[in-house]
Amino acid sequence: MSNVFSESGVEQLYLYRVPEGPLQRQHIQSRRVNLEDSPPLCLQPYYFSVDPYMRTRMQPDGYSYIERWHVGSSLSGWGLARVTASRLPGWGPGDWALGHLPMQDAIDHDGAGLIRVSGESDIPLAGLHPLGMTGFTAWLGMCRIGCPQMTDTVLVGAAAGAVGSLAAQWARRAGARVIVTAGREDKRAWLRAIGFESVLDHRAEDYAKQLQSAAPEGVSLNFESLGGRFFEIANTAMRVGGRVVLCGLVSQYQEALPRRAPRNMASLAAKRVSVLPFVAPEHDAEWGDFQRAIRPPLESNEFSWRLDVVDGGLDAIPGALMGLLSGDNLGKRVVRCH
Repeated sequence: MSNVFSESGVEQLYLYRVPEGPLQRQHIQSRRVNLEDSPPLCLQPYYFSVDPYMRTRMQPDGYSYIERWHVGSSLSGWGLARVTASRLPGWGPGDWALGHLPMQDAIDHDGAGLIRVSGESDIPLAGLHPLGMTGFTAWLGMCRIGCPQMTDTVLVGAAAGAVGSLAAQWARRAGARVIVTAGREDKRAWLRAIGFESVLDHRAEDYAKQLQSAAPEGVSLNFESLGGRFFEIANTAMRVGGRVVLCGLVSQYQEALPRRAPRNMASLAAKRVSVLPFVAPEHDAEWGDFQRAIRPPLESNEFSWRLDVVDGGLDAIPGALMGLLSGDNLGKRVVRCH
């Protein structure tokens, strides 16, 4: 890459127009912005994470746990960057940093909120997934909120995605019986390859029958991230006294009412099913516990994980996000910028 810290500024992505339907390429544009003359840190982004919650930041209301994007807002996301210059004690050129970063091709930063990462490889990619925010979300939702037991039958939808794949492995590690779903055959093949036996197609017309056959005594813990008809079908399978860990509603994020509840939501009350919504940023104090918990299964290769890498730098981010929202990823989607 050429000298991105140039006098003409750097390229930055921003929201050009708020989508009123499905996200399209023209909703996100780029512009040139100037950097601080002598910032505490100069960062060169190598990868940006692309995640479904980014679409919720474009919604006109709701989702108050994170700042919404309006027309003109600069885009940001979880990113892995390398320090190119530092005036900040404790940081030096060559250090790797993770954090929520503006989506631009060079970054001036004050160091607040950055996490130093290291590893044996040249680029510590695990920080983008199992050791990063998606790993934290999976651990938090499954281990801290869902708390699976050996007596549980756990349903994890979209289990070939970033959060679902790790959440399902945490449930299996706890000794629970785990049912996973994915909407494409290559995704289901990967789930079988990493050891899951009950693998369903949630896009199939007979998904409700598949689930009934896989869990004739019902589901006691649903790690819900799909929403839509998939959530409604899962509700019909819940056992009395079960629990739903509400991680997301990704199939609804492109709709006018992205937070609408399933039509049969009231049936959960009749079954005394607990619904437990959560958002990871409200649990930052548990980050250290997560890091201590994830290391053993990760370092022993007990957990499998994969990145879905899209090349093309900043220009590739809008298309990568649009594809993610339609389910064309397998694993954690990231965009390589350097």
